[in-house]
Amino acid sequence: MFKIFLDIPAYTFLAETDETTCSRVREILEELALDPVPREAKRIIESKEKIFRLRSKHIRLLYRVNFEKLTLVVIIIEPLARMYN
Repeated sequence: MFKIFLDIPAYTFLAETDETTCSRVREILEELALDPVPREAKRIIESKEKIFRLRSKHIRLLYRVNFEKLTLVVIIIEPLARMYN
């Protein structure tokens, strides 16, 4: 099982969002702790690190995985509507 850490932008988003979105993000993070690279995840090729993006309903997560240390750092959590404005 991977340990999950939140970067400052991800933590700020969770602190400011509504309870429904927050619970949905918690569900996603629990799933990522068991399987850090699900089928729906896309690798960001331009990065030297192992950075992935994952869309789930109306939320997008950008996260970094360290397989040696079994850690996952969530860099950004954003609603899809904000990205397309």
